[in-house]
Amino acid sequence: MDSLNTTQRQVRAALVAIALVIFIGVIGFTIIERLTFMDALWVTVVTLATIGYGDVVPHTPQGRLFTIFLIIVGLSVFAYGLQATATLIVSPNLREARQRRRIHRAVGQLQHHYVILGAGELVDKTINLLLDSAQRRQAAQLARLYQPVDRALTRFLGDEHQGRLRLVRRWLARVAHGVVRQMHRGETLLDVVVVVTPSPDFANHLREHSLLVIEGDPSSDSVLRSAGIERAQALMVLLDSDTETLLAVLTARALNSNLDITAAALEEMLVPKMLRAGANAIIAPYDIAGQFLNNATLRPAVNDFFGQILFSSQADVQTTALHLGDDSPWIGYPLGSLDLRDQFQAAVLGLRLESGDYLYTPDENRRLQENEALIVVAPAPQIALLQAACRGGRPPKPRQYHWQRLPQPSVHQYDRHPTPDAHKPVEAMSRHFIICGSGRVARNAINKLNPQRPFVIISDNAAYADELRERGFRVVYGDPTAEPVLRQAGVERALAIMVAVDDPAASVLTVLNCRVMSKRLLITAAAPNDDMITRLQRAGADRVVGSFQAAAAYVLLAATRPAVSEFLQHILFNPQVGIETTELYMQDNSPWIGWTINALHLRQRYRAGVIGLRLADGRYRYAPPGDHVLGENEVLIVVTPMEFSDELRETAHGSETKRPDTLRRL
Repeated sequence: MDSLNTTQRQVRAALVAIALVIFIGVIGFTIIERLTFMDALWVTVVTLATIGYGDVVPHTPQGRLFTIFLIIVGLSVFAYGLQATATLIVSPNLREARQRRRIHRAVGQLQHHYVILGAGELVDKTINLLLDSAQRRQAAQLARLYQPVDRALTRFLGDEHQGRLRLVRRWLARVAHGVVRQMHRGETLLDVVVVVTPSPDFANHLREHSLLVIEGDPSSDSVLRSAGIERAQALMVLLDSDTETLLAVLTARALNSNLDITAAALEEMLVPKMLRAGANAIIAPYDIAGQFLNNATLRPAVNDFFGQILFSSQADVQTTALHLGDDSPWIGYPLGSLDLRDQFQAAVLGLRLESGDYLYTPDENRRLQENEALIVVAPAPQIALLQAACRGGRPPKPRQYHWQRLPQPSVHQYDRHPTPDAHKPVEAMSRHFIICGSGRVARNAINKLNPQRPFVIISDNAAYADELRERGFRVVYGDPTAEPVLRQAGVERALAIMVAVDDPAASVLTVLNCRVMSKRLLITAAAPNDDMITRLQRAGADRVVGSFQAAAAYVLLAATRPAVSEFLQHILFNPQVGIETTELYMQDNSPWIGWTINALHLRQRYRAGVIGLRLADGRYRYAPPGDHVLGENEVLIVVTPMEFSDELRETAHGSETKRPDTLRRL
């Protein structure tokens, strides 16, 4: 930027010098050669331009000497000016300045957009998710647009014109790509996202992907105003320092009281302060990674189901919240009377009440009220139609979302109710779950577990192992890469193992040893970086969770669909309200095989609601109809109070083990 300012000063100095030379020339020719003003100006310009028409020339010796002086000085000044102008034109700093002006103009036109603050891996992963989603959407549209034309072109030209066909195909592909980009301009999140970053290198990296990027201090009033914070609907604060995050939240809240703020916190001690400063939701990356790992290990079918309807950019369905404003035509009508399944192939998973509480699988006879929100899953093309129907065809209103979700306790406190596995020694256990690791991801995952359940922890940290024993967990102290330690934890008899080891080499070696020791074992692993994902999968891991990848996915969900995010937190595993989402396996000994879902009377007996079904071929159905007949090897995804979960699983499985022989097929 300094070099750009220097070049601009040089251009301005050259222009002043040229004007001064012309002025001196006019005065000199007027005095020395006695020319009129117009003739003096004419001969000065002609002389400096080295044209030399010869119609007006100096005749006196003094005039000729003055002309020589004027030519030497004038050409030097013009050369200096041309050099400065050329430097300015080809300068990359000029391109950057133009790009910044273009970005500021584009940001100035945005309304109800999203702002991301930060730099680093979490921001990079969040942007990559947006890019991936936009590219997949454009690719699908491009295929629908390009392929029929290409087939017709192939039939028309035939095989004898292969060279011409390739040339036309390249031209056609470019045209189709341009058309698709114009069709989707303004339709993806990338078009309504502004990134504010203090890192020049990261800013340049994002600009290469045509993102709207503003470089500056994320906690500065002027920088946030330049990002349109006063017109934005949501803010994602993803800074590397919790102190800077707190300051940015405080500044943003002061500038926009209606802003929905999602902040990432690295340490727990500042979370209450961030909430008091005005954050609506706090995301702890390592805590989110721990939750994803728990779900992938303990509830793989539930994990895959929610991954498909919430986080997958390849899925054909989406989950959204339909907010019932005061002008919604649905207010006062029973839910069943809307015929959402028949009209939109949509199903209602939940309902957010005006109080902020949630109901899962609400009754069809319940009448909808103002300021409630339906949590609906439907095919992606139907989402816009659903939103329009909910508003009665009126244009959408700006989102006014002021709920503030309080974080759950970092360590859940469980009642000491004895279970069949509570006092079993490790040697006597089978179909249990093993967790390896002592780092932040492992600790956050373990903090959500009930020590009375069949868990065995492998830790190489003596102090942490003692702490876990005091909390009631079964602990094997030792190196998880060592086969004797894995055997002591019963890995050959276990149902699943979670590998959350911080050291990359140790993580791969642990997965390799586990896979050699048991082919039926479900192995999930935490990947500290992207390179490790492929390595862990090759080593034998069934599912790999990238810590920042999981956090980025949840940040986007919390910022763009806050009601959906909170509903997920409410029903997935929530000891505070006593609700969990569990999976029920229709194995060969299940008494439910051959029954319809309605005939089970799950709501009346267990206050349970069916939100999904995994078919025997691996496909998922959301909110299956009540007349569906359950078949062998299907899996029900059910939300139920925790007080009924054990009884529900035992009844569904028809077995005291409550668990299948292996989870790998899921």
